[in-house]
Amino acid sequence: MIFPLVVITYITYKKENEIFQKQMSQYLLQTVEQTHRALDANLSEIDRLTWTLLYEQSLDFLKGPLDSPYRLFDANQRFKELVYSNLFRGRLEYIRAISFITSDRTVLSTENSFYAYEQVDHANYQFVIDQVEDKSLKMNWFSEKRAIYSPKDGFQTPVRASVTAARRLIDSNTGVLRGYLFVQFNDSFISEYLRKVQIGSTGSLLVSDAAGDVIYQQDPQLFQNNKINEAIRSLPLQGQGLRIVDGKWLLASDISKLSGWKMTAVVPLGELIGPNQKILQYLLIIAACGAVVSVIVSILLATAISKPVINLARLMSIASKDSLHVRETQGSIQEISILQFNFNRMMDRIQDLIRENERQQKEKREALLQALQMQIHPHFLYNTLDMIYWMAKKHKAESISKLVTALGRFFRFTLSAGQEWTTLRKEVEHIENYLQIQSFRYRDKLQYEIHLEPSVSEVRVMPLILQPLIENALEHGVSKNPAGGKVTISARKMENRVCILISNTGSPIDLEHVNRLLQDASPSVHVGLRNVQQRIQLAFGQRYGIQLTESEQLETLVKITIPYGLSPSNPLFEEA
Repeated sequence: MIFPLVVITYITYKKENEIFQKQMSQYLLQTVEQTHRALDANLSEIDRLTWTLLYEQSLDFLKGPLDSPYRLFDANQRFKELVYSNLFRGRLEYIRAISFITSDRTVLSTENSFYAYEQVDHANYQFVIDQVEDKSLKMNWFSEKRAIYSPKDGFQTPVRASVTAARRLIDSNTGVLRGYLFVQFNDSFISEYLRKVQIGSTGSLLVSDAAGDVIYQQDPQLFQNNKINEAIRSLPLQGQGLRIVDGKWLLASDISKLSGWKMTAVVPLGELIGPNQKILQYLLIIAACGAVVSVIVSILLATAISKPVINLARLMSIASKDSLHVRETQGSIQEISILQFNFNRMMDRIQDLIRENERQQKEKREALLQALQMQIHPHFLYNTLDMIYWMAKKHKAESISKLVTALGRFFRFTLSAGQEWTTLRKEVEHIENYLQIQSFRYRDKLQYEIHLEPSVSEVRVMPLILQPLIENALEHGVSKNPAGGKVTISARKMENRVCILISNTGSPIDLEHVNRLLQDASPSVHVGLRNVQQRIQLAFGQRYGIQLTESEQLETLVKITIPYGLSPSNPLFEEA
C-alpha cells in the first residue's frame, strides 16, 4: 500500500519541480534578454549621436595647424561647445569627460587636467585603438579599467567613472583619418537602467565585458562566491546560457551583439522552488500517515497468519546452507502445522540419508585403496628373491648380509602398508632401503641422492606411492643405459603444497606415450604408475597427482604434488 503512494509522491514532486524550474529559468532568461535590449538601445543612441562627426564641417576647426597655445585653446573650446551643445546636450548628466585625439596625437578634451598626449595611459590607449581598428564603423565599449586617462588624486571628483566609449573618426568625403573619440561616462549611465531591475527578492545582476572586467553589479557580496564566478566565466561567449551552480543558484546570461557585454542574473534556487517545497511537505505527510496505517495492519496480519510461514521459510533457508539440525515447533493452525510436521520429517530423513551415504562412500574408498595397494606388492617380491639368489651364488660374502638386512626393513614397511596413512619421512626411508637393495643388483651402475626438507618430513601420505615411480626410473632409465645412471629424490614445501621431484639419468623415455598411459583405463598396461596416480587423486582430489616432464639436463623428471598436511600422529597436526 505504501510503496505506490511513495512512488507517486516522488514522481509528482519531481515532475512538478522540473516544470516549475524550467518555467522560472525561461522567465529569468527573458528578463535578462529584455533588460539587455533596453541597455543596448541606450548604447545605440550614443553611437547615433556621434554620426555627425563623420562630416568635414563638424570638425572644421581642425583644418589649420594647432601649433600655438592660442590655436590649441581655441580648438579645444570649439570642441567643448560641439560636444556639449550639439552632440550630447540631452545626456550631459551621464558624461564625465569627452576627449578627442587627432591623428597627429593632439589632445582635445573637456577634462581641463587632460591636455597632452604624454598623459595618456599608453597600454590602454593601444588596446582600445586595436579594438577600434577591428570595428571601425561603430562605437566600441570598454570598462573603466581601459580608460586612457585617469585624473590624479588631487583632481578626483565625486562622480565615479563607469565605462568608456570609443570610435574611429574618418572624413566621410576624403576617407582620411581625423582621430579617435573617447567618451567617458559616469556610474549613473548604467545604473539608471539597471538599478530598478529586480531579480527575485534576493537575486542580483552583473554586467561584464568580453575580457571579464566588471562593469556593473547590484550585489557585490553575492559575486564574491568563487563557484559563481567560475560558472559565469564558463558560460557561452555568444548567445544565451543557463546553468545551475552547486545545486543552490540559477544563472542566466545573455551576450550583446552590439557591445559584447555579458549580462548575468543570479538567483537562489530555494527562492524559485520555495512554493514547490510546500507541496512536497504535504505529500510527505500524506505518505507518512499511509505508512503508519500500513505498518499497523501488516504487523497484525503477520502475527496472526504469516509469521509461522515466514519462520518456516527462514528455517528452510538455513537448511539449504547445510544446517540440517533445525526443527520447527508445531503451531495451532492445522494447515501450517502439517507443513511444520513434514518439514521436521524431511530434515530427519535427509540426515539419515547423508550418514548412510557417507558410510558407503568410506567403505568403497577403503576397498578401492586396498585393492590398488595389493596390485603393487607381488611385482617387486619376485625381482628381489631373484636378486637374492643371484647374490648368494655370485658373492657368498658380507654383501648378502647387507642385502638381507635392507630386504627385511623393506618387507617390514610393506607388511605394515595396509594402514591408510604414513609420513613422508617413513616413505622416504622405505625408498632408501629399496634403492640400497637395488644398488646391489645394479652394482656400480646405480647412484642415488635423497633430499628431504625437515618442514615436510611429517606430512601425511599414502604408503608405497614412491616405490612404483622409482621402479620405473630404474627399469626404463638406468637399466637400459650401459653406463648406468643416477636417481635423485627431493621433497620440499611450495606454498600450501608439497612437491616431490624424482629425476633419473639414462635412456630417455617417450613422455607423450607415458602421459597417455596415465589416462589409459586398461588394467594390463602400466599398472604401477597409473595406480599411484589414482590413489593420489582419490585421496586428495584431481588438483594433485603425477606430472612427467623433461628437465633442462634432458633428464626424465617426475613431479608429484600433494597437499601440505601433517601426520595425524604428530601433535602439530592436532594443533593445525
